[in-house]
Formats: sequence, structure tokens, C-alpha cells
Amino acid sequence: MKVLFLCLFLLGSPCAFAQDSVKISGKINNPVSDSIKISFNDNRIAYYPKEYFAIIDKNGFFSLTFPFPAGGYLQAEIAHGRSLAELLLIAGDSLVLSADAAHFDSTIHYSGRGERVQNFVASHTLVKGRMNLYTLKIKQAMSKEPKDFLKTIDLEKKSETDFLAKNMQGLPQPFITYWTAFYSYYNYFFMQQYPQVHEIVKHRKYTDTIPPENYVVINEMPLAFNDSLLSVPSYLLYLTGVLDIKLKAAGYSYYDNDPEKYFAFQDSVYNLAYKRMPDKSAAYFIAQNIYGRVRSQEIVITNRQFNWFKKRWPNSEYMPMLNKQIAMAARLAPGQPAPDFEMHTLDGRCLHLSDLKGKVIYLSFWAGWCKQCVGEMVNEKKTKELIRNKPLEFVYVSINNDTASDHSIIKRLKLEGMFTNVTGGWNAKEVIDYGVQTLPSYFLIDEYGNFALQNTPPPTQSTRLILEIEKLFR
Repeated sequence: MKVLFLCLFLLGSPCAFAQDSVKISGKINNPVSDSIKISFNDNRIAYYPKEYFAIIDKNGFFSLTFPFPAGGYLQAEIAHGRSLAELLLIAGDSLVLSADAAHFDSTIHYSGRGERVQNFVASHTLVKGRMNLYTLKIKQAMSKEPKDFLKTIDLEKKSETDFLAKNMQGLPQPFITYWTAFYSYYNYFFMQQYPQVHEIVKHRKYTDTIPPENYVVINEMPLAFNDSLLSVPSYLLYLTGVLDIKLKAAGYSYYDNDPEKYFAFQDSVYNLAYKRMPDKSAAYFIAQNIYGRVRSQEIVITNRQFNWFKKRWPNSEYMPMLNKQIAMAARLAPGQPAPDFEMHTLDGRCLHLSDLKGKVIYLSFWAGWCKQCVGEMVNEKKTKELIRNKPLEFVYVSINNDTASDHSIIKRLKLEGMFTNVTGGWNAKEVIDYGVQTLPSYFLIDEYGNFALQNTPPPTQSTRLILEIEKLFR
């Protein structure tokens, strides 16, 4: 589902681009299911993938026309059974696909308007893998010292540009620009991550102590803004952190525990974005920054930042998303009542969350397929041991449809607490009521059934979590 790196789901997109259409038809030989699915995300500040389905007839033929944002290229995916193929679509494409389901990647071929681009992407998948595999290669270089890291990522990018150069004939220039930018800006994005991630990998534990020599990498990262690249996902990632890390590399920082100094730092970043970035890139950067921080900072700071944004871009396409996100944050603010819901626990009980009033509740949304969720649930054992004799309830709400898998994990790891699940996945009422946009998500609820914190610490921040829980028992 939802991440920034990341994750929300099949909903309409209030800040999508102007709409056009794309048509994909063709034939699947030896089909393994009766449909195909096309999916893509046209929302810049959140992950709301759109999905369109076509029925495959008895002879293997299908046809699908769907709305598609006007503008530049967008990554998309076509799925049949367990087979997936990558696409880079642009409004107006009219493609005819042929493939054998038994050997999907090696037999897929396109004709029609847009065929040259799609056949290039299919060839790239066979030779070098899917585009997003590039990020895994760059992550593996994070353990290297700065000079070796820079050398490694330059070589990885050169490998991609060499592939493009060998297969460039007939490709339209806008696609070549997209393809080149995709890899360049992923390098810049991981350069932003390097100073801290290198230390975490090196010491095998979380740290925010960064030696000055790590910022050598940041000094090599350019300020390269271009409004025409707003459909390139790596450019959007680059925008989200480029100014923050440049300021930190120059010796500036902010203080999490001092709201005024924190806001002053962010205000400096916003003003710098407004002055240095082109208009559309600046609007995106600030909208994404506000949207992403709503749940992790005080609502008074968010409102000040939002008012700043509205003065500069009163008719922004991002306004509906920001209004919705801020309204959600206000609804989940400390002192507001936690939405009630029914629970069916593993031991056969049926009760409501409100039945637990009188106890402090540490509420977790999770799923068995979320490795981070499971890892953090194991870390909760320390917290439980230190506060074992307090009126505290750990409630786990799974959004996983595979309840058997969840139960197996709970049993195997001997996890303790109150476990329940909801139906509907990311569209479940409970998920929407709590504004869950990533997994895991945590909420601390006081004995009166009200939210206790705007930003509840995860189990990995056990010291802070225990202190916040202890406050509620005083």
C-alpha cells in the first residue's frame, strides 16, 4: 500500500493531471486467467494507484481503453496471472500487445502508436531487469566510503545510458529525456540518503550522528531543477530532500524538541525553495513536505505552513489533498476521541475498542506481509516487560486478507496482545477512520478513549515510547 517512499491505494486522485486516454488491445496465448490489469499512479504527492481491467475472451483477445493523464511519460504495469510487464505510457498511445503467458517477459511484443518505446522497455527488462531494480543496486553501495560510493553509482548510471545509446534508434526525444533523468535523479536521491544511511549500515544500528566527511557526497550533488521532469518519480524524490540536506551539509539544522526552531528551519527551506526552484517544482516540494509531515508534527506548525502555501499558490492542484490531510490530522489530534470499532479476537471474543476504556491502549495497524511490522512487534516485548503491571493493552489490527498467515506469525513468534483483523484491506472503514497511510501505523490512546499523541513512537523507539506511556499513568 502506502509509503514515500510510501503507500495509499485504489482511490480517485484529486490532484491528478488533465486527462486523455490510452488504448491497449491484443492477444494472450495460453492465458492463465480471464483478465489483464493495467495499473499506474498519477498522483504526485501520494500513492493512489489506478487499476483498469479487461476480460480476455476464449480466443485470448482483449481490448482496454482507459483515461490517462496528458503530459509526459508515466510508469505503468500490465499484469496477467502472476506475470508482470513494465510500461512507460504517454497519453495517446494505442498499442497492440502479443505475448505467451507461459513465457511472458521473453515473448511480449508491441505494435501500434508507442510501440518503439514499449519494445525498448521490454528489451531492457530481459537484458537488465525492471527499472526499479536500479535502486537495489544503489542501496548495496551505501556501505562503501564516499569516493567509492560515488564511483559505483556513476558506473551503474553509465551502464544504463550505454544501454540507451545502443538501442536509441527510433526513440522519441521526450522518452530519451525521461529515461536519462530517471537514473540521474535516483543517483541524486541516494546521494541525499548517504550521509546517515552509510553510518547506520556501518554500525548496524540507528544513529543520527553523521561525521563531516560523509557530506562530501552532498557537495557532489547538483541543484538541478526542471519543471518538465515532474512526471519522473526519481525527480520527485530528489525534490523532497535536496534543500534540507544541502543546508545540513552547510552546518544548519533544526531541533525536533523545539517547535519554534524547527519551524524557523522549515520556513528557511520553504523560502529557499520559493526563490531557487521553478514555480511548479517549488509548489510540489512544499505541498509534499506539508502532506508528509502532517502526522509527525504539531498541528499548529502544519497550519502555519499551510497558510504560507495558500498565499503563494491559492489555486494549486494540490489544495484538495492538503485540505483532506490536514482535516484528518485535526481529527486524530491529542484529545480527540479515537474512532470505535468492533473486534473479533483470536481467543473468540467479540468486543469494541470502547470496551477497553479505563486502560491505556497502544494500537498497531499491521499485516503479516509487512516485514517491518513483524520486526517491530518483536521489539515490543521489551516495552511489555517494563510496563507489565500497568493497565495497558496492546491491540493489533491486521489489514491482511490472509488471516492464516497472520495467525502463523503470531504463534511462531509467541506474540502477546489482542489481535483482530479488518476486511477490505486499505479500503476498510477502520483504516480510513484512523487515516492509516503506511504500515506499520501506531496510535496511543488514553484511559478516556482519546488520542494521546500526534506522533506515536514506534516500538523501536522504546525509551521514548515508555516515557509517553508512563505519563498517562501519572
